[in-house]
Amino acid sequence: MPIRPTAVTYRFPSDYPPEAGRRVIRQADGLLVGKLTALGQTFQLDDVLWHHDPQSGVMAPLDFGPLVDCRDPGLVGNVRNIWELNRHHHLSLAALAYALTKDERYAEFVRRQLVSWLEQNPFPLGVNWASPLDLGLRLISWVWVCRLLSGSREYELLFGDDGRLWPSIHRHQWMIARMHSRGSSANNHLIGEMAGLYISSAVWGVFAESEGWSRLARRVLHREIVRQYYPSGLNREQAFGYHVFSTQLLMLAALEGERAGVPFARDYLRRLHQAVSASADQVAHGETPPNYGDSDDSVAVGLGVTNVDAPALTRTVMSSWLGGLASSPESGPTSRLAAAVLLSGVESQSRLPAPVPPASRNKAFHDAGLFIMSASAEPGEVRCLADAGALGYLSIAAHGHADALAFTLSVGAEQLIVDTGTYAYHYDPKAREYFRGTRAHNTITVDGLSQSMAAGPFLWTRKAAATVSGWTVSDNRATLEASHDGYRRLPDPVTHRRTLDLDAGVLTIDDALEGRSTHQIEWRLHLAPQCVARLAGTTCLVLGEHHCLELLLDPSLEWSLHVGEPSAGWYSASFNRRQETTTLVGVAQAPLPCRLHNQIRVSG
Repeated sequence: MPIRPTAVTYRFPSDYPPEAGRRVIRQADGLLVGKLTALGQTFQLDDVLWHHDPQSGVMAPLDFGPLVDCRDPGLVGNVRNIWELNRHHHLSLAALAYALTKDERYAEFVRRQLVSWLEQNPFPLGVNWASPLDLGLRLISWVWVCRLLSGSREYELLFGDDGRLWPSIHRHQWMIARMHSRGSSANNHLIGEMAGLYISSAVWGVFAESEGWSRLARRVLHREIVRQYYPSGLNREQAFGYHVFSTQLLMLAALEGERAGVPFARDYLRRLHQAVSASADQVAHGETPPNYGDSDDSVAVGLGVTNVDAPALTRTVMSSWLGGLASSPESGPTSRLAAAVLLSGVESQSRLPAPVPPASRNKAFHDAGLFIMSASAEPGEVRCLADAGALGYLSIAAHGHADALAFTLSVGAEQLIVDTGTYAYHYDPKAREYFRGTRAHNTITVDGLSQSMAAGPFLWTRKAAATVSGWTVSDNRATLEASHDGYRRLPDPVTHRRTLDLDAGVLTIDDALEGRSTHQIEWRLHLAPQCVARLAGTTCLVLGEHHCLELLLDPSLEWSLHVGEPSAGWYSASFNRRQETTTLVGVAQAPLPCRLHNQIRVSG
């Protein structure tokens, strides 16, 4: 095929912070010695095996990619590990080290890795041709490798007129255009696929199909930012990790449109602005980002960015590019500013007005059913994040958790009552069932059942629906009243109603369970791993690193603490990793209707 590579127009910023550069070089030097740590796994980069899962030791087969069963751990191991390596974020990092130092060792490393990848991944064989999302993310990495290796001895071999990567780039784009996600799978995957297709075709307009692919991707991205986000700015998957991941992808695509002189529509930028503001609203006082719904620690681009950095990085880029957000590009860690300098690099003509500061620290995302309750107390700001929304997006709600009426609580920057996270997908089916089920969340289970019924690791066949009946706020108080119908499916239908009332440093939880028979009731609360709990009768003292909670518990329940048990006492801060924590459980065989009253008091 005729290749007409366009000139590399990206200029490396002269004001890249030196401190961040030293950090990048340290990380890249670790790659040169042949090791990469990601998702809690160590990947060998010398004589790299691109289909090997280090967690299970399984080597995925080199069969026809689209038909490989990537959900079978016996066949592919933990395929998410394989895909992480093959997204090539580590190669964009090594290319950045070259751009900073002009040391050819980094460029040679990238070239060896890419040549090895081409040799071991003939089109269309193996798991690395199975997921169009991963094709899109790899294309984004390759765009940055191309930019950052400009001027190196290795550049011509990879990206010159006869560069070795062009045939594979074309096949990546062709496959995304033909096999992108549709129907019930058209969630964050579709955004990632189209972002990769758009960014690569906009930067490399070298194929006969490039203009058509670019138009297709832009059209889908304009459509999906409306479909996949509520008007309030929250992502409909009801999973904070995927909210940030999708928002990053949409931001990167818009930046490339700006660079190419074809800015995305103003409505697109406005919705993107709302999405970034919504993530900022949920991360205050330097807190760890929320953990609700699924997350597999995905990021849209490498360059030293981690999933923990991603919310603040996206906000920083938007501040410097679109303007109108509270933080400035100078705020936050130097590494975040450095990545923002790399990513933006353009002066937008599409600035939006600054949002009006909220009259209250409380925030209601009514369309998404997410509520931020905030109050001042003597030890620090008390924040409660409560869920009274839909289970997830589209018919299968793939990344939602059965967490209706659940809540988390933090004081200052310290999280004390937590969402337990995700931990695993296909690799550990029992853990997958637990972490996404109701028992892993701070709410009530009835008869040991989840509120919603699962029929697979990414499929909910019956979804609980939540209804908000009241939301009131005052100077230092917020009250949420809501219910869900998840247990109406029982022979004796049960409705759970909950009132959360945060008044200064006291959170009161009133639960009403409506039915006609006797049911097993479990009231659960999951504590952060650093917390120590001491239970005495109907009082539980929770000692965090900086703050304490006193729990006054309903005497009609039998209370106990559980650590590291099959169905309690676990927390996952990131994908593939879990640790023991404490779960407080109150149990009763209760004739319905019944009411439960529990209270959490914050102290220093």
